[in-house]
Amino acid sequence: MNTDDYLFTYFVIFDKTASMIPIYDQVVIHELGKGNAKFKAVVDKYDPATVDQAIHEIFVQLINAQVFQGTITKDEIIISNTTPLAVEILQHIQDEAFWSALKQTADQWSHTPLTKFVIDYIQG
Repeated sequence: MNTDDYLFTYFVIFDKTASMIPIYDQVVIHELGKGNAKFKAVVDKYDPATVDQAIHEIFVQLINAQVFQGTITKDEIIISNTTPLAVEILQHIQDEAFWSALKQTADQWSHTPLTKFVIDYIQG
């Protein structure tokens, strides 16, 4: 996925998940697919395996970094609650400087989880 598509996917999943808790990862994706034309267009640009891998990594990052509380199983990811960090990140989603900073570090977070850079930016 290119940088813009990945950032869009990351934050649209983040925002939708935060508004639907408690929820399963596949329910979030289903809701985005039927209600967000831009998300559907991004998903349709890539082969399903690439999209599935990117989406799975996003959910795993968010739970492992304790942005959301949840459980990762073999077949599903259950998101049970937000954390104060999630609320703080949500406050930056519409900030152009935030997006610009993330785009400028894309070469770094292509090898490290984007969530680490998001948290560093918020707490930095």
